[in-house]
This record gives sequence, C-alpha cells and structure tokens, in this order.
Amino acid sequence: MTGGNQYPYPYPPYPPYQPPKEKSFFSRLFFKIKITVSIISLWALCYSINSIMKNSIAIEYDGGLADSTKSWAAAQESGLKQGNSKFWEMLNASAEKDLAKPVPSLMCLAAKTMGIRVIVLCDRENYGGDILKNTWKRLPSEIYFTPEPNDKYILLEKEKPFFFAASSDEGLAQAMKAGIRPLRIKKAEQTKVPGTYTPGKFGEKLIPFSHLK
Repeated sequence: MTGGNQYPYPYPPYPPYQPPKEKSFFSRLFFKIKITVSIISLWALCYSINSIMKNSIAIEYDGGLADSTKSWAAAQESGLKQGNSKFWEMLNASAEKDLAKPVPSLMCLAAKTMGIRVIVLCDRENYGGDILKNTWKRLPSEIYFTPEPNDKYILLEKEKPFFFAASSDEGLAQAMKAGIRPLRIKKAEQTKVPGTYTPGKFGEKLIPFSHLK
C-alpha cells in the first residue's frame, strides 16, 4: 500500500448486498388499485369511442350465430310451403329451439363489452319476427330480416360494420359487394340450415372452432 491508501485497489470495495425491503401491505394495495383504475379508464375510453362512432360488427343468424336446424326441421315437416307467411311465422316462432354457437356468441359478447354494436341479419321474412327478437334480445343490438340478397347488401353498405361473419356463400358475396370484410363461420356438423356453403370460395378467413355448438 502506498500513499496512505488503506485499500489495495484504487477504490474502496462495494458495500455488502442488501436485499430490497419488502413493500408494505398498503403500498401493494395502492399499486393494485392504480393498475385496476388504469384498466377501467382504458376500457371506458374504448367503450365511449365505439359508442360515439356507432361502430358495429354484423353476423348472419342461420348457421352463423345460431344452429337453427331444429326450427327449420319443424317448419319443413309441418307441410307448409316455404315462402308462405305461415311457414315463416312458424319458423320464427321456433327460435327457442335454436342453439347458440359458442365461438360466434363470444365474439358478439366481446364486441358489446367494448361498446361495439352487434347487428344480426336473418335471411327470412319478418312474419312472427318479434318472437325471434324477444328470444335473442340479450346478445344482439339489432336484428334485421333480409329475405332478399339485395336487402342484405343495402343494410351492410349503410351500417359499414368492421366485418360480416356468415356461413353462407350468398351472405359473404353481399358483404364483398358492399366493401365489407367477409369472415366465414363454419357450419355445424349435420346441420340442415339452408344456404350454399363453400369455405374459402372468396379467399376469406375461416373462424376457428366456429362449427361447435
């Protein structure tokens, strides 16, 4: 050692390591509250923006949001001619037999949680339509009856949803015509729901597990 330096190195040794002090209960609680408030504030902002902008998604009812095999079978086995007002009335009145498909339903629920409107399109006449609307009043924001392809096109062009999810080729064709992004919902296995079904026909994305019911 030279020059009166009591250490063999130019600088004194580092102080011994001391573990950080454990935060108090109130410090941890305050941190959790701050994180929770931040998340709620972000959600409220997104919800408000979507509500003010009237943002929406659209989904097809038959084969899309619901597997309506049982209601279609009941109407077809009744002997009523399809296109007859009594046929549509019986079909719509049997909406309680329709099964909500989990994946499309969760998509709609997530959208509503973020303030995004859920528009459901039914390729049916509106006879007895109030029964169907009352049966499904909790999930969709609006339900429209679009018996003609052009009805669907006009509605999609007017509403401008983020996307239109459907199982039928006809529905996706109208979405593309209106400039709306098409998403394919897979039909449930052994379904009797009408409508041409050709997955990938338009190069659209298929929603995984959307065939489950």
